[in-house]
Amino acid sequence: MTQDIHLVSFLTPVFNGGKYLAECIESIRGQEYQNWEYIIVNNRSTDSTLEIATQHAKSDSRIRVVNNSIFVGVIENHNSAFRMISAESRYCKVVSADDWITPDCIAKMVYFAESHPTAGIVGSYQRSGDTIRWKGIPQDVQLISGREICRRSLLEGVDVFGTPTSLLYRSELIRNRDPFFPHTYSHADTSACYEHPRDSLCRAGT
Repeated sequence: MTQDIHLVSFLTPVFNGGKYLAECIESIRGQEYQNWEYIIVNNRSTDSTLEIATQHAKSDSRIRVVNNSIFVGVIENHNSAFRMISAESRYCKVVSADDWITPDCIAKMVYFAESHPTAGIVGSYQRSGDTIRWKGIPQDVQLISGREICRRSLLEGVDVFGTPTSLLYRSELIRNRDPFFPHTYSHADTSACYEHPRDSLCRAGT
């Protein structure tokens, strides 16, 4: 497996996510891959979100909590978080406050990305209850061109882009486009994938 040589930026833009946030944070702190920074952007939450995030930041210097001065929309909060990743960041992964990732998740995704330098976006399966989601690519296919996956998505209804939590982005893609999510509609994350037709994959588990 890839050594922890590249900085991974984890992002959790959150509003009132206190119910699940601790589990989300702990899943990141429990990663086998340890070279990461974690930016939690609190969008003026009125529950325990800020308290939970701050407590974890006090015990782990890799965690940074940003508290918005004003409430902003969901997509704007995500784009604000993207702008905060370090210049040294090689990869970026959003983990929504009500999600969690397995201990080997980021190690597997970084390993794949390093093994396939043309892959701009790396995807994964995602478990939702008893359902495994984003299985649109045959298991014997690992790397697929961005052009081809966009074609299959639009013409065949193949859904592998999933949610931000199921994807790993190369940070250079984020730095090269501002805002990274190109509009404020609910499918802005999918639109960002269409705007980066490099190579994509759906393997590794969250």
